Amino acid sequence: MRTDQTSRGLRFAVLEVLSKDGRRAVNRFNLVGRSNQRGALEHHLGSEFDEPQRQTALRAVDQLERDGLVAPTLQDLAAPRDWLTITERGVQALFRNTIDSLDVALISIDPHLLDIREGAWSSLASMEPDALRQAAHSGRELIDQTLKLGAPDAIVKSQPWFQPEKNSKTGVTRKHRLRVLVEQKRGSLSDNELQIADKACDLVLAVDQRLQAASHGREAPMRADIEDAMVAAEIALRRVLVPLVE
Repeated sequence: MRTDQTSRGLRFAVLEVLSKDGRRAVNRFNLVGRSNQRGALEHHLGSEFDEPQRQTALRAVDQLERDGLVAPTLQDLAAPRDWLTITERGVQALFRNTIDSLDVALISIDPHLLDIREGAWSSLASMEPDALRQAAHSGRELIDQTLKLGAPDAIVKSQPWFQPEKNSKTGVTRKHRLRVLVEQKRGSLSDNELQIADKACDLVLAVDQRLQAASHGREAPMRADIEDAMVAAEIALRRVLVPLVE
């Protein structure tokens, strides 16, 4: 059972609730609760939401619906869109421990990358001392390990276009690794798609530098800065790793 209350953790918890009791339908407001009444999700997590947490939970449900992991039954006359069930895609997501397309891409490289991703968001949600610095470290580690595990030196050096970079100890750069990953995961691209992927590669590198500075800086990083960097990192990694047609 998930216990963290990040958006990612809440989405898994919602799937767990909806997968119980023969996958029966649950009203979305009975699921997330109300200000004066705990919902099924709170009971499942053993906690009580404040209003910002309840809004986060509601957005998590909405995201699951947009991604096709839960769906309204459309059978209730009064509120046809409010009674939700887990879809077969949601069941598979729960079974595979993959909540979205980036999870699927990361687990295809190394399952440990999911732990790093989840750890980053859990640290970001934590109020513990130095949690933000840990989140920044985990975010940078996600980028670094994805590139090294997904495009190791031997694979990069075997590419016909490879030219060693003299300022790198091994001759391999992050840009090299990103190009390998784009070609492996996304295949042949049009000029426009290649330009977008190239800009996404630049964004990965820029976010990595930002997270590195935040994780090693003397001043405590700002929560909003780390969250923005994590969101940007995931957008860029998704653009690099996720096939055009899933």
